Formats: sequence, structure tokens, C-alpha cells
Amino acid sequence: MMVSGRGKIAEWMKRFVFILFALIVGYLLTASIFSTCYLGSYRYMNAAQVEEINVEHTFYIQDHYIQHIVVFTAFSLLLVLLRAKGGGKITDKNNRRISRLGTAACIAAGLLAVLIILQGQYPPKFDQKHVVDAAAALNAHDYSDFEVGGYLFIFPFQMGIVMYFQVLSRMFGSLNYIAFELVNAVWIVLCYWLYMKIAGMLWDKEHRCKTQTAVLCLLFVPFILYATFLYGTVVGMAFALLSFYNVLLYEANPKIHSLLIAGVSIGLATVFKSNYTVYMIAELIFIVLKILADRGCERRKTYARLLLILIIIVCFGIGRFGVSQSIRSANQGQEVKGIPMMAWVVMGLQDGKCAPGWYNAYNNTVYERNDYDYDKTQEAVLDDLKSRVKGMMSRPLETTGFFVKKVSAQWNNPTFQSLWILENRSGRETPIWILQEKGRVVYTFLANLLQTWILAGAFLYAVLRFKKSGIEEMILPITFIGGFVFHLFWEAEGLYAILYFPLLLPLCVCGYREWSKWLYARRTEMMTDGWKSPAGVRLRMKICTAAVVVVVVCALSYTTVFAKLFARNDDTGVFNTYTQETVNESDALSEQ
Repeated sequence: MMVSGRGKIAEWMKRFVFILFALIVGYLLTASIFSTCYLGSYRYMNAAQVEEINVEHTFYIQDHYIQHIVVFTAFSLLLVLLRAKGGGKITDKNNRRISRLGTAACIAAGLLAVLIILQGQYPPKFDQKHVVDAAAALNAHDYSDFEVGGYLFIFPFQMGIVMYFQVLSRMFGSLNYIAFELVNAVWIVLCYWLYMKIAGMLWDKEHRCKTQTAVLCLLFVPFILYATFLYGTVVGMAFALLSFYNVLLYEANPKIHSLLIAGVSIGLATVFKSNYTVYMIAELIFIVLKILADRGCERRKTYARLLLILIIIVCFGIGRFGVSQSIRSANQGQEVKGIPMMAWVVMGLQDGKCAPGWYNAYNNTVYERNDYDYDKTQEAVLDDLKSRVKGMMSRPLETTGFFVKKVSAQWNNPTFQSLWILENRSGRETPIWILQEKGRVVYTFLANLLQTWILAGAFLYAVLRFKKSGIEEMILPITFIGGFVFHLFWEAEGLYAILYFPLLLPLCVCGYREWSKWLYARRTEMMTDGWKSPAGVRLRMKICTAAVVVVVVCALSYTTVFAKLFARNDDTGVFNTYTQETVNESDALSEQ
């Protein structure tokens, strides 16, 4: 009875994950169809009536839903035609060739990243510059960043990525940012290869799903542009995915090397970027689900899974301890606490000039205002948090609008700030094509279509795999849900959404494969029984119902309530084009 009860708990938890995943992706899909967010420059008057320009302003504009509907319908028809041409059955006489094609797509993504890096030669800016400079300084035995007000004094959790750049600096020379970015290109190849391998382990014995995932990864250019981003984003994802892959390997065949690689990899991922702790927690939840789901498994299998949990936690603790000891060693044995982490939650619940919940310098300001005293800052942050939560609870409609805009600005920006991270960094006089006006328009248009298409595939996965999925598949949806929920309250930016959105790529491929099977099955029924058969009547009813729902939703999209729920059309009137220049001086001169 106890074992049976455990199995039921796992099944209910799986259903809960699928339903929650479907709700989140369904909301993001609806928002992506009818609205879009872009970053651009915005001129405004501050409180002192002085004109300022915010180069990271979020515009909430209406999208052209017809183009998304047309793309999805055309692709669905293409899926049916391809299956019909193959006789309704996927055959593969040359799995090795197809597998090599997937690997080639991953390598092509890396080569594209190399081309972008060499064409632009992007020096680091903002936090990137701080961590690279800190690494160079520490290698030169300059420890001024640990002095009061220094970068590592304020942000000691960045020590992990600083240590990474210390290693790269010793290998390639200090401040050799081109070499560092080229290393990022290698990590991107590894990330995409791991997405391909994970997809193959979950759904595919014929290598076709693996290859389709790799090709989709190649098309997801926003992440490729992050090769120029000298931070923990790319390297952290590579190690987090390596851990996921080895957790799945360990599930299939418990081996000591998979156990150790899984633990060490996730420990390193959280060291390079603390946000990957979400991945680690998702891993632990996944393993617990496997323990609960396998009703009749041997005790040895359960013990192996418990050992995996222990190794992951130990490696995480070792990583944290290692960073802490490195700080003590570089800071004459002194501990550095930095800004209390709760400050990022408070900032995530505040308005900002970029978008609700985005960076507004609150964390730096509150720390400086309290004389860089951790305890005093913690008290001030908790007071601010209580005040903010109380105010939000007293104004539910305003709070709903706040979270709608926060979610939209982070998740409904199809470029995921990939152009912003390149902006004003080019080492060459002429920027690369996608930073020029025509290139920017084409890139953002295609990225917008791709984002909606990926979300549609992920939603189809949630709906069509609801009853058929195994517990193994839960590792990706759980991680995505964790990232979405975490950043509802934490600081929000497109830079954070890119940590989780690529998890949808293999789910999208699986979703469209299930969709193509469903469509082909309906086509076969119609060819066999005809439209006047009971099956034909049921299909006609489904088509009519879907058409009515689409028409009704499209009509509702013009209502005020819909616009508020999906951040539609707030800034369409003031948004010129996505060129980072809303104030076009040449147009102003021509009007004069």
C-alpha cells in the first residue's frame, strides 16, 4: 500500500507540473501572438525637469496576430504533407548520417558565433567589464576590488565567474576579450550538443528528434549572440546541461562517472552563475519524483538515487565553500558578505525606468545608504519589502498590471536583449548587419515569429504529451517553471529569461512531432471513412470550435481588459522602429 501510495503521489505531481507548465506557456504564447516588447531609447523629463535618455526602455506594442496564425497553419499543413510523403511512418535507413547532421548543426552554430565575434570584436561593458577587470586585477595581485565600495566587496557572489576569467586570463592573457568570447562559442556548441543528446535520450531512438532539436538550436540566434557576453550565462548553462545529461544517463545505467560528472557540473554551474541553482533544485525534484514513481524498483536503485542527491548537494556546498575561501584568501582572511540577497527581491517588486521589476540600482543604493553594513542593510531591506508587499496587496489591480508588464518585458522580448548586449560595443567602425537599421528590422521580425512558433510547439507538447509522458521528461518543464516563478519575484531582465527559454527547444520539437502524428491520424481517418462519417463529423466539430475560439480571442484582443492582461498596445503610438533611437535626429531636421 505504501509503495502504491508513493506512485500516486508521483503521478499527481506529474499532472500538476504539466498543468502548470501548460498554463505558463499558454499565457506566454497568447502574449507573444498579440503583443511584443522591444528595448529602445526613450527621451523623458526626470523629477528635476531635466531631459534624460534611457537607452534600455521597454516598449509594449501590439503584434500582428494574423502573421503568427498564418505561419502556424502553413507549418501544420507542411507537417501533414511530409508525413503523407513518408507514408505516415518515420523511417530512417541511415541513422548515423542523420546524427552527424545534428552534430554539424551544433558546430555551425559555433562557427556563426565565431563569425559574429570576429566581425564585431566586442569589448565588455557594464558588469561584464567589472568581472573581467577584477580577474585581471587579482592576477596582478591588486585586491582593491575587496575594499569598501569595491566591486567584489559589493557583489562577492561574482567571485566564481571572476575566478573563471582568472583562469582564461592566464591561458590567453589578461583582458583578451576576443579569446574569452571565442571560448564562449565553444560552450555554445556544447550547450546545443547537449540539448540534442537530451532530446535523443528522452524521445528518440532514430536520431531524427535529436537532429531536429539541433537545427532548431541553430535557428535560435539570440542565444548564439550571447557568445559575446562575458558573464556566467553561457558557461553556466553548458555545465548545468552537462549535469542534466549525466543525471539522465545515471537513471538509465547507474555508473560512478555519471554520478560524479552530474554533481561536479551542477556545482560549477552555480559557481559561475548563482541563477543555475534553479537547475539544481529542479534536478533534485526530478530525482525525488523518480523515487516516488518507481513503485517496484529495487532498494539498490533507490539507494543509488539517494546517493545522487547527496553528491549534488555536497558538490553545491563545496562550490560555495570554495568561492568563500577564495575570497578570504584574497582578502587577508576577511569574510565579505556583500549586499543581502533579499535586496534583489525588493528590487524585483519595484518599478524601474526600464520596466517593472528590472534593475533600478536599489540594491547598490540601499547598501551605500547604510554605510555598507550588512546587518543594517538587511534590516532596511526587510522593512522595504514589508512596505512594498503591503502596498501591493492593498492595490490588487495595480499589482496585477505590475506583474503583467514585468513578465512581458522579460519573456515577451523576442531578441532577449541580444541586440542590447552588442550595442555600443563594436570594435569596428561599421557595426555588423543586424545592428544596422535594415538588419535590425529583419532580425527582430524573424525572432518574433520564431519565439511564437517555439512557444506554440511547447504548448502542444504540454497538451499532447500529458497522458503519455514519462517522469524522465519532467526535468525540463520543472526547470522552466522554476525559472519563471523565481523571476516573478526576483529582478527581471531578458538576460535572465535566456537562461530558461532554450529549455523549450527540445520540448517544442517533441510537441510538433506529436502534433504531426495527430494531424496525420485525422487525415487517414478522413481518407478512409470520409467527411460524412462519425469521425468526420467529430473532426468538423473540432475545426469549427477551434475557429470560433480563435475568432473570439482575436476580437477580445482589442478590449481594454485583454490589453491589460497581456500588456498589448501601451506604447505602439510612440514606438518608431527597433533601432535604439526613438528620437531620430535626421527626421527632426527634415521636418524643420
